[in-house]
Amino acid sequence: MELAKVVAQALVEITLCVVTGLVVGVRLLFAWCFGRMRPHVVRDAPPDCLHDPSLGRHRFIKIKDVKLHYVEAGYPDNPLLVLIHGAPDFWFTWRRQIPDLSNDYWVVAVDLRGCGDSDTPRFRSQYSTPQLAQDIAILIKLLGRTRAHLMCAGVGGRVGWYLCYNYPQLIGKMVLIHSPHPFVIRQHMQTSWKNYYRAWFLFFVRLPLLPEIAAHANDSGLVDSLLLPFMKGGTVTEEEIEAYKFTFSRRDDWRGPLHHLRQFDLRWVGDREGTPDVITKPTLLIMGEADLLLPIDTAYRSAEYVERITVKPVPGSGHLAHISRAAQVNEIVGEFLRELPWRPLSPLEPAKSSSLVGRVMGASLAAVNSTVNRTSVALEKTKAFPGGLFSVAQASFKAAESTLGLENMY
Repeated sequence: MELAKVVAQALVEITLCVVTGLVVGVRLLFAWCFGRMRPHVVRDAPPDCLHDPSLGRHRFIKIKDVKLHYVEAGYPDNPLLVLIHGAPDFWFTWRRQIPDLSNDYWVVAVDLRGCGDSDTPRFRSQYSTPQLAQDIAILIKLLGRTRAHLMCAGVGGRVGWYLCYNYPQLIGKMVLIHSPHPFVIRQHMQTSWKNYYRAWFLFFVRLPLLPEIAAHANDSGLVDSLLLPFMKGGTVTEEEIEAYKFTFSRRDDWRGPLHHLRQFDLRWVGDREGTPDVITKPTLLIMGEADLLLPIDTAYRSAEYVERITVKPVPGSGHLAHISRAAQVNEIVGEFLRELPWRPLSPLEPAKSSSLVGRVMGASLAAVNSTVNRTSVALEKTKAFPGGLFSVAQASFKAAESTLGLENMY
C-alpha cells in the first residue's frame, strides 16, 4: 500500500512538471510572437537603497569553496543575530528589520550561496540544506562567535531547522517567518491533491533551463509578479523593485535562487518513517494567515517538535509578513529575543524523538499562546465600548496571565 502511494506521488510530480512546463512554455512563446514581451532593461548602476548607510556595511568572507556576501549592522560587542533569507530573495529582504534590530544586536544579513553578491555554484547538488547549514555554521565561527540567534524567512527556514538539529551548540534562539517544520510541510502536502496544485511552481522549477528563462523574461517579470501587489498596498516602493531587478538582471542570477527551490523536500511521509526529534531551542514562528499553501494549522502542528515555542499569527499577510507587516513583526521579534529563556526541560539537545514530555509541552505551549493572542485581539476590540471596559478586562487578563506564569512562556 505504501509503495503504491509513493508511485502515485511520483506520477503526480512528473505530470505536474510536464504540464506546468508546457503551459509556461506556450505562454512565453505566445507573448513573444505577439509582441507582448517587455524588452529587458539594462541596469548599469544599483539603486541608492542598496547602499543605504542605515542598512549597514557590506562585507565578503571566504567559506571553503564559496565567497559569501553579507551586510552587518550594529556593534560587534552585542549578541550576534544572523538573518537568513528565502528564495528567490537576497539580504535586502531584511531592510525593514535591520535598522530596528541593530540597536540591540550585531546583525548579519547574509546572502546564501547563489543569491545576491555571493558566489553561485553551478550544480543544484551544491545547494543542499546540509551544505547551506554548514555555510552558516562556519560563518558564525569565522565571525568569532560560539553562539548566535537566527532569523529565517521562507525556505531559508529549512536551514534554521537543520542548524538546530545538527549544530545546537551554535544556536541561541530561532525566529522563523512562515517556515513550519519541514516534516509538517511534507505531511500537509499529502493531505490533499489540491496542495500539489497550489505548489505547482515547486515542480515547475525542477525542469532544466526553462524556469531560468521564464523568471528572466519580460524584464524579470517574476519580480513584478511577486512584489507589485505589495507596491499597490504601499509596503514596497518602485525603487525597491528596481533593486531586485538589478540584483536579478541576468539570467544566470536566477540559477542560484531556483536551485534553492529545487531542493524543496516534498517526499511522501511513509508509515515506517520515524518522527523527527524534538529541539529545545526557544523558537518563535510567525505565520501569515493569508497563505493557502501553508495554513496556520501547520504552525501549531510544528509545535510537536519544539519544547519551547511561540506561534504568532499575523492577520492579512502571507509568506512575506516581515515586509507587509514589518512594524508588527519587528515588535514581536524584539520582545521574543529580549525575554529570558526558560529552564531547559531536558539536558539533551536535540531531545530524542521518544521525548513525550517535549512533544506535549511544545504543543501545549503553542495552544496556550494561541489562546493568549486571540484573547488579546478580542480585548482590543472592547476599546470601542464606554465605561473603561477594556481597561478592566485587560487588567484582569494580565493578572490571570501573571498568576499562571504565561508572561514568560515560549
